[in-house]
Amino acid sequence: MTRFWRRCQLPSAGLPSPAASRPVLMRPKEAVTGQTGCQPLLYSYADTEMHYPQAEPTMTEKPKRTKTKPTWTDVKGKIGEFDRAGLTQLIADHYAFQKDNQSFLHARFSLGPSPLDDYKMRMAAALAPDVYRKRNADVSVATAKKAISDYNKAVGDPLGVLELRLFFCEVAVNFSMDFGYADVGYLDAMANQYRDACKTLSALDDPILSDTIERLENIRDDAQMGCGIGDYMGDELGAALIKLPPSKVEAVVPQLDEM
Repeated sequence: MTRFWRRCQLPSAGLPSPAASRPVLMRPKEAVTGQTGCQPLLYSYADTEMHYPQAEPTMTEKPKRTKTKPTWTDVKGKIGEFDRAGLTQLIADHYAFQKDNQSFLHARFSLGPSPLDDYKMRMAAALAPDVYRKRNADVSVATAKKAISDYNKAVGDPLGVLELRLFFCEVAVNFSMDFGYADVGYLDAMANQYRDACKTLSALDDPILSDTIERLENIRDDAQMGCGIGDYMGDELGAALIKLPPSKVEAVVPQLDEM
């Protein structure tokens, strides 16, 4: 079945006038005279109106989204409803739920011989796993870095963070040298911790400053696994020592003999 309505283009010379450029509706001639061909209708698009059924609007107003993810504000409001006994029990449940929570509370309240012990144990297990006892032990730099971050959130003591950074480097250097472990991400993380430790020297005083420099020098000297790690550590330590005030330098750096 062919279309009943179709559009025919009328020839025109030059630029057509606006009236002549209007499209004219054509229909088969046999519909008017019974003859074949096309015959212009007596009206055009400009003279008639096309009526189309209007669809009723179906769009409705979007419902407001309800907050599905709780925030600290929600938790804080619920905590305010607890009495002293209920709040104590809540903390006890939180303490027993995960070992990291225990380390957090121990460090926050300075409980135990050293708040750093739990974090050092996590770092040692992540950076230097016991490959003799567990052959497929995985090294996890992310876990070691998270231990430093968790301690910083729990206590925020700069000296404690510095101690963990130095411990990170010492463990990583020993493990790399003992087992020939030279993963790029592993060595890169170790170098970054060494750099961050060097940046804290200007804020230290004796005897902590002297002890820290000595440990940094030992780490640098032991880092002979190649890949330019030892040279990088030497450059970072030298740059940090240059920035020290003269009074601190004289106290911790031996004077060079005059040539």
